[in-house]
Amino acid sequence: MNSQLINIDWNYSGKPDGFFGTGATRTEQAIVWVGGVTGTCIVIWHAWTQFLPWAWWQYIIAVLLALDVLGGVAANSLNSCKRYYHSPIKPEETGFTGLAKNHFVFTLLHVHPILIGLLFSLNLQYGYGILWYLALVLSSLLVLGIPLYLQRATAMGIIMTAILANFYLIQPVPGFEWLIPALFLKIVYGHIVREEPYRP
Repeated sequence: MNSQLINIDWNYSGKPDGFFGTGATRTEQAIVWVGGVTGTCIVIWHAWTQFLPWAWWQYIIAVLLALDVLGGVAANSLNSCKRYYHSPIKPEETGFTGLAKNHFVFTLLHVHPILIGLLFSLNLQYGYGILWYLALVLSSLLVLGIPLYLQRATAMGIIMTAILANFYLIQPVPGFEWLIPALFLKIVYGHIVREEPYRP
């Protein structure tokens, strides 16, 4: 048994931070930036070396989407984010900040598959984008609707199914083979599943 003291703390204070979670340590923030930037560099390097027919504006959009999703996988798993998003809305958390603490709304905002299907596929893959977007929303609703003790395992089962479907059933858009696994990790597990937030 680990002799390290475990400090579980749901309290936080400070300026609302919907990206890292209010009160994130510098180490937590660094993990997100390193993961997000490293992953984004790999995505752009792949697109460049594979001579994908992207215009300059598509590269900019790809960078922004990759930073959001790949950085978000780590960010939504932070203790600070778990604490922030699974705590009641505070008086100072108004506007978009408060709205984003609604898990369903947060999921609805992630229209990334639709954007990719419309802006990066050679034949405007409407079906690809709509199918994966609906799958993401319905998966999140399913996890939200079951008892807490089943959420993590169910989320992981859904994510594994999405990964397999992304590889073997639904042809991904070239350059975005990573999108569905990462997006499901970010939302279905990272954002939706409530876990104990530890303090250092």
